[in-house]
This record gives sequence, structure tokens and C-alpha cells, in this order.
Amino acid sequence: MSKVPLAVPINLWTSDPVVMIGTQGAIIGHLFTKALPSRRVKELNAAETNAAIITHGQSLIRDYWGSYVAIFQIAGGDIVIIRDPSGGLPAFWREIDGGIVIAPQVGTSPFAASDGISVDLDALLLHMWHPFHAGEQTCLCGVREIVPGGRLHIGPSKQRSDLLWQPWDYIAGARLGPASIEHLRATVLDAIKTWAGEFASISSGLSGGLDSSIVCAGLAGATSSPRGFHMRWTDREGDETYYAQLVAQALDMPLDIYPYDLDAIDVEQPIVAHAARPLMAHYAQSTAKAQAMVAAQHNIAAFFTGHGGDNVFGMTHSIVPILDRYRDAAGAKAVIASIQDVSRLHDASYATILLYILRHLARGPRKAAQGTSGFLNIERLNAAKERIAIHPWLTPPEGLAPGAAAHIRALSRAVGYEGFHDRRVQPPTIAPLLAQSVMEVCLGIPSWQWVEGGIDRSMARRAFSSDLPPAITARRTKGGPAGFLDRYYWDNERKILSFLKSGFLAEHDLICAVPPPDAPSGRPAYDRADARRLLGLAGVESWARQWAG
Repeated sequence: MSKVPLAVPINLWTSDPVVMIGTQGAIIGHLFTKALPSRRVKELNAAETNAAIITHGQSLIRDYWGSYVAIFQIAGGDIVIIRDPSGGLPAFWREIDGGIVIAPQVGTSPFAASDGISVDLDALLLHMWHPFHAGEQTCLCGVREIVPGGRLHIGPSKQRSDLLWQPWDYIAGARLGPASIEHLRATVLDAIKTWAGEFASISSGLSGGLDSSIVCAGLAGATSSPRGFHMRWTDREGDETYYAQLVAQALDMPLDIYPYDLDAIDVEQPIVAHAARPLMAHYAQSTAKAQAMVAAQHNIAAFFTGHGGDNVFGMTHSIVPILDRYRDAAGAKAVIASIQDVSRLHDASYATILLYILRHLARGPRKAAQGTSGFLNIERLNAAKERIAIHPWLTPPEGLAPGAAAHIRALSRAVGYEGFHDRRVQPPTIAPLLAQSVMEVCLGIPSWQWVEGGIDRSMARRAFSSDLPPAITARRTKGGPAGFLDRYYWDNERKILSFLKSGFLAEHDLICAVPPPDAPSGRPAYDRADARRLLGLAGVESWARQWAG
């Protein structure tokens, strides 16, 4: 890393791109103009620099998008640190000797176990219940994270955090016309192509689903000569090769296909070692192994992913589009049309939909989060909920439409994606569908438009119907690695249960009711979901042991 020359009391080292904010600070990472077509920003002029300082960073949010952390001094000597709304560049911080240290990754000094950092038991318990419920607090004591779109304000005696980018500010107040489809397409393509221009070679995940296919369509013809990357498993649910090949052939894109590898999983090793919160999806170990081979063979500079597409494109499994349409005062005909759309989408009768509407009206607005409490110490979990602050995106203003609130909750589960590997030594992972510009456009599309015609993510499907094979834009089901995870669990059940029964989580009374390792093998009393839950908890266990030493 190189030290950035500054005339203020900020010591800054980085190997990432730098955009100077005069001599008052710098923007670390990639910055692009928001006006289409986007262009890479490598320097700010005097007016842009002054605007950033005077507005305490608001002008950066207003005029640009990208993957960055901005650090600079404002009038009066205070320092502000801003993380872009997509959260593409992590920002962890802790206090040391009266100062603040910030880094994009934990695991090395001064963010290592050898520095006295230990596991925050309440935060870890809350994470096992709902991985995206907490805000700044990580699962490590004293280590906090600036949330996407957040700002840390550092004064002489204290720090305070606020949101510089609030997702509810972009919710549409009225219906949008057909032109929004073209605007959506142009914005998504701009984000993909703008990111593609930053890398000489790209491997892009291609699962065969809509979102990854849209990213690959945006990359098609890019000067970076992108390749598709596909993971498959042997059962019907896990083998999506046909759809991935269909897209690759239509886009004339090379496709690298790798099987999920049972031998790549090591339940006793953290799924992602250098993480401030444990990952719970073991298929990532196999994916990371395959990506490492692709990167070495083809000299890959970046991995692209369709991650976040479901979230940003308004995918819903509820009746909230109907409620939003009613609140919009669109009239009985429009509300009936939305009822028909939701009925068709979920293969539900009108009577069933009415029942769900009545239940919603009876219970009131949904609470911020609904986690999974299986095998957790409920008494301690309830206490943890009281202590750990909720993610600020999950406390929207009063009166926000239920569909809009659900859309924001979904986005909170997607932003800040880092991939499955060590960012210091492997290519970065880019999620262009979570670009700030894309999120703002999608938040402005009402929930009922995302289900028009009884099709989920309807606007996105229509926007890219001319870019992708009809079999992709029309499909309503999607497979995944569930069977792979099931196979690993049942092949290693005794080892997993023993690992949980005698480990960190049990010792600290965070989990309970884990079946004994010597229970009859085969299919015990708990079901498939419980088996996958136990495997996920094993991922937490391995992460916690790493930090406990």
C-alpha cells in the first residue's frame, strides 16, 4: 500500500484507486458520475471538492455512484467517513488509544484476535437469528461497521453515525409510465458496462436465472472478453446447466462449468476466514475453490455476480402489491388487476388472498425482521435484541407503504456483498445490480409493477426481453445447491453434531436442543430444514473458534 499525502491529521494507506478531496482527504475506490452515460471520475475540480466538504459528503451521494469510502476533514476540524450506498467497499472501525482505525477487512492487525478482539456473544446470537438485522455492530467486540450509505462523524470527544443515503427517499409517490422500463434497462446496462470497463478480464456468474443472465447480457461485447462461470450439482434441482448454456450460446460467451465438490467443504474451517460476521452457507467453500481455478487459468481480474437481483428487482412472496395499489387510490379496477396478478403469481385463490389481506390488517404493519430461532437460546436471544441496535434501513418513517418497506428490507439483505474470498489476494467481486444508480431507479418503481401479468420481477423481465432467450425471461422456477448441502450434511452428520455439541456455541450457552451425535443415523426426527440449519450453525461454530483461539 502507498500513503496518501494529506495536510490534515489523517494517516491513510491504500492500494485501491484514490480520488483526492483537495488536501483535506480522499475517496478510496471507484467513483462514477451518476448522469448517463456514466464515466470514471479520477479527480475532483475545485468546485466539486468544495461541495463535498461544505455538504459533509452529501454532494458525493447526489452526483456520483460507485464502490468507495470517502475520508476527509470538514470545517472546524472534525472528520467524516462515508461509505457508498451499495457497500461495495467494506469499512470496519475500532477505537485505539483515543483514535479511530478503519480497514476494509478484519483478521490482520489491528483487527486480529491477537489484538485482543473477541466474539460479541449477543451480536453473534442475533446474527444466527437474522444475519442482516444488526446495523453497525459486527460479531466482534469493539469492531463496528459503517453501514452502506452511512456516515461516521468523528469529533474531538465522541463519534456519531447517521444515514447520508436513505432508501425511502427514492420511493415513488405516483405510478410510473411505460418509459420507466427503458429507463430501468438503460440504468442497469450503464452500471454493468461502466464496471466492465475497469477490468481487463472478467468471470461472471451464470446460474441460468434471470439476474445473472442480465449481468452477462450487459457484459456481452465488452472489451474485457467476459467468461461465464457456472456451478452445478447432480440432482434435478441443482443442475441448471441447460439454462446457463442457453444464455452463453445466445451471448456467444465462453462458459466454465464446475461441479459442486463435497471434498471442498471443511466444516471445521470458517467458510470465509477474514470476516467480521460468520457466513453460514457452506456451498461457498466449493464456489471459492472453483473461482480460484478459473482465476488462475484465465488471469481473471474481477468476478461479476447477479447477486442482489431478486432484492433490487422487487421480488415478493406476499400480498403487499395489492395493499400498495389500494393506498395509491388507483380505483377499484386497478386494485382488482393487482389481485389478479398476485393470484396468478402465487397460484392462489382469491379467497386465500383475501384471508392474507385480513390477517395483515389485523396484525398491522410487519415488524422489521423475522428471523430463524431454531436451536437458539431464546431467553438470551431476546436479551440480545434489546442490546444490539437494529439496522437503520429497517426503521423507515411512519406511513411508508408496506410494499416499499418490504423492498427496502430486501435491499438491506443484499448490499455490502464481498464475495467468498480474501479481498487482499484474490480478484474483487462486483455486484453491478446493486449500484446506487440501479437501486434508486428500482425503488422508484411501485411494488405492483414488479408483479404485473402475474410474473415476478416483471419490469426487469420486460426490460431485457430482447437481450435474453425467452426460456430465461419466462421461467418461473429456479434451482440451487440445496441438494448438495443436504448430501454433505447426511454424509457428515455425526461429525457436525459432535462439532456443535462440544464447541464454542454450546460452551457459551448460545445454542440448545442439538441432537446427540450418537442418535440413530439416517433420517432423525428433525426435517430437511433443520438439517440445513445445523450445517449453517456449524459454519458459525468454526468462525467463532477461530476468534476464540
